[in-house]
Amino acid sequence: MSRRVTDLADGSSALSAMSRPAKPSVSDGETTPQAPAAPGSPEPGAGQTSPGHSGAAPRLVCFVNGIFSSQIGGGDIYFAQIARAVLAHGWRIHFYGGHAFRDYLANQGLPLNLTLTDRSEGKLGDVTTLGGQFRLLLDFARRLAGTLRQMREVGRDDIAYAMSDYWFDTIPLMLCRARVKVMYLGMIAPSFWEVVTRGRPDVPPSRLPSLYFWASQQLSLRLFRFCRGGQMTYGHGEIKAYAQRFGYAEANLTSVANGMDVAMADRMPDQAKEYDVVWTGRVHPQKGIDDLLATLVHLGRVCPGFRAVIIGRNRELLEPRIRELGLADKVTFAGVVTEPEKFRLLKASRVFVMPSHYESWGIVVGEALAAGIPVVGYELGCYRPVFGEFLRYVKPFDTDAFQRTVEEEVRRQRAGQNYLASMKLDELKQSLSWQTSQRNFCGLLDRMTRR
Repeated sequence: MSRRVTDLADGSSALSAMSRPAKPSVSDGETTPQAPAAPGSPEPGAGQTSPGHSGAAPRLVCFVNGIFSSQIGGGDIYFAQIARAVLAHGWRIHFYGGHAFRDYLANQGLPLNLTLTDRSEGKLGDVTTLGGQFRLLLDFARRLAGTLRQMREVGRDDIAYAMSDYWFDTIPLMLCRARVKVMYLGMIAPSFWEVVTRGRPDVPPSRLPSLYFWASQQLSLRLFRFCRGGQMTYGHGEIKAYAQRFGYAEANLTSVANGMDVAMADRMPDQAKEYDVVWTGRVHPQKGIDDLLATLVHLGRVCPGFRAVIIGRNRELLEPRIRELGLADKVTFAGVVTEPEKFRLLKASRVFVMPSHYESWGIVVGEALAAGIPVVGYELGCYRPVFGEFLRYVKPFDTDAFQRTVEEEVRRQRAGQNYLASMKLDELKQSLSWQTSQRNFCGLLDRMTRR
């Protein structure tokens, strides 16, 4: 028997017998996402027929087995934006995912049209340890098994969508009955050689997560190419070129980039400058944390009255190091904040520092630019295809040059000089808005169903 959870129009739910308070979600440790209902979206479950039944509005079936906890990242925010666009476009939507994903849907204000693929949320402990990695692998495997047992719910007239290129989403995508299938490729895995040599900053010492990522992406990209009716969406030009190396034709590739909340940034009025620099993100080696701290020390030494603000769920790990460096009176930890407060803090800062050693897109870069503040970052491969010349680039990974460039921008900003003032920022904001991404995705659905 399938384990479906479907919101009813009167507000009652088949979920009630197993409901529990939803846990608060956070985006990459940065903010609590705002979750307004999509304009014009139908009542949850309204007009819903049984799975695979034709005669109603087209239906998108989404495989989202990768959400395993309350902490979500940029890809999960991306998916919520896509789901809202689909609903606003007049389509029905159905999800496959686990109990953690059920909480995510509730927190995002999305309908609980859900086929549960696990019996409970996994008790995984610390997933950064070797044992935690194996527990997480088994957790994904049980959701895959739960999905495969309930594949009959996907009809031939549905469009099936895998939110990731991981095996637990792509295997159901490739095996389901839907004649039209879409897979999202949002990030390039490290190569096998980069895993072996730790030649990329996001490869951890154990190498296991990266080896797993590489193997999963290789499997998915090599097999999905042979799916009839298969379409791939991608985040930016570098990813498109990567997919083409696997033999994907231009006609089977559609750009549906990440986006930024331009409307939220525009609604927030300009602020008096309280901070010289701002940073937000999670504490991970690929984020260049040591470079960040070295830059704060440098600025505290050379800039009188220097102040910085750090946004996100990172205080527990960073505050002891900030105290050791003698910066406690110069650095403010804002913690997890709402989206409006995040943009207020961005606009109250002079420079956004982005010392990451690896990124797949960099949503926070777009948000900082949307707020009108300069960004200094290492010249990573993903930035120029998305942001062009709107960043102040530094040669990777020259920490001294990074510190000097940030210092120069802080001094210019203190003098009232912002290089963005002479650039066509409005055009960039429009091209990278969520509305553009949503339009591209819905346009793909229309083309594939010949509406």
